[in-house]
Order: sequence, then structure tokens, then C-alpha cells
Amino acid sequence: EVNELKTLLRDPNVERDPRRKREVIKKVIAYMTLGIDVSRLFTEMVMSIETRDLVVKKMVYHYLSTYAHEKPEMGLMCINTLQRDCSNEDPMVRGLALRS
Repeated sequence: EVNELKTLLRDPNVERDPRRKREVIKKVIAYMTLGIDVSRLFTEMVMSIETRDLVVKKMVYHYLSTYAHEKPEMGLMCINTLQRDCSNEDPMVRGLALRS
């Protein structure tokens, strides 16, 4: 099941369709809250930060803040994106980046 999500997150068709991407990320967060280990999706989730969809960004930041504590070396992968989002013109995006 987690491998299926990994495949979907890497799928270019899902990447182009914001609704499908949101649904896949929603599934990842649902599995995470059920206690299923989805840390294998860290790289794909970091790549999902690059979006204008604020809901997706919130879910990805929630995922990152959860798994970055467990895998700090993986957390270093998203530092550049967090720094870029800290200087975003949207105050909501800045706040999310700072909180994460």
C-alpha cells in the first residue's frame, strides 16, 4: 500500500492534476495518523512542497514536522525549500514554513 502511494506520488499524471495529488497526499496523512509508517515517502513528500495549493502545503509540512524528528538527516533535504517559503509574499506560507 505504501509502495502504491510512492508510485502515485512519482507519477507525472498525478503531479499535473492538483485534485489527484491532493487525494494521494491526504491518504499519506491518513495512514500516518493511523500509525502506519510512511517514512519511506519522505523524498516524494519533500518534492510535493513545490506547489501553490495551500492545503497540500499544509499537509506536507505536517508530514515533514512529524518525520523530521525521527529522521533528522532526511529533514535536511527540505531546508532550502523552508528557507524559500520563509520569504514568500503570502503570510500563511511564511507562517507554515516557520512553524515547521
